Amino acid sequence: MLTLAHPWTKPWLKPLALTSLILLAVQQLLLWTDLDDRLYLVWLKFSTPAEQQAHAIGLDGYRVAIEARPLPGVEDNASGLTWNRERQSLFLVLNGPNRLLELSPQGELLRRIELLGFDDVESVDWVGGNRYVLADERQQSLILIELADAATQVERSQARSFTLGLEGGNNKGFEGVAWDPTDDGLFVVKERDPMRLYKLQGLLAQPTPGQLELQSDLPQAQGALAFNDDLAGLHYDPASGSLLVLSDESRLLSEVSPQGRLLSFLELSRNWHGLKQAVPQAEGVALDERGTLYLVSEPNLLYVFRRDGD
Repeated sequence: MLTLAHPWTKPWLKPLALTSLILLAVQQLLLWTDLDDRLYLVWLKFSTPAEQQAHAIGLDGYRVAIEARPLPGVEDNASGLTWNRERQSLFLVLNGPNRLLELSPQGELLRRIELLGFDDVESVDWVGGNRYVLADERQQSLILIELADAATQVERSQARSFTLGLEGGNNKGFEGVAWDPTDDGLFVVKERDPMRLYKLQGLLAQPTPGQLELQSDLPQAQGALAFNDDLAGLHYDPASGSLLVLSDESRLLSEVSPQGRLLSFLELSRNWHGLKQAVPQAEGVALDERGTLYLVSEPNLLYVFRRDGD
């Protein structure tokens, strides 16, 4: 009678199996880059109360739908981004030369608006109707403009301009602005050296601006500054009450609750959310009413993210 030997009695099989397991583990580690971030994401899900999770945007559930699409007519300096719900279009600001571009949700060029007399425009946010707020980084100014449907140029001399002059002069000034329609306030971020998050009241008062009130001790500041090396852009979502905070250097988009709690984040690195390559220099972020997320990156790239299943 033949006796079949157990496979492990063959001495060469054990080293082969061990080598295979090591190679498999290395492969998984290469795929699961930023393991500490992934573990932290799991911890966030377990530690965030169910009620907050139910109302949150949930950036961890997004995947890229359009990756690194070059924007037509743009060679460089793509910066701030906003979504106009009434026009169902995006508005992108360029800071060299200073221009506004109206884009379709797919990144097609619809209109070019020259910004005459502007210096270093880094951010734009739609604030209802035909009004937009532009942020001038170097001068630390906020400019409220009116943009008619067919307008192709805007003169700064004809717009309301407000200079705050907070720790300015080093070209590390205002990088993002976000409108909160619940109180008509404007969130404003200073890029770094140092990073700051403010909220300004009174800028949008009609027919003439009221007394300006600047808040610097915001609850959202703790979450906005927690894991970021700089602050590149903002978006406020009235449906959830969350503030989206974009960091170029950290390659991170964070969702912060009104109480300052970090609720979710979207890594802008390779192998996250379906990205084949890292986002090179994220500069602007916008979210539409359906939950579609738009990002722009230097020099001229558009990214669109949608929730899994959308």
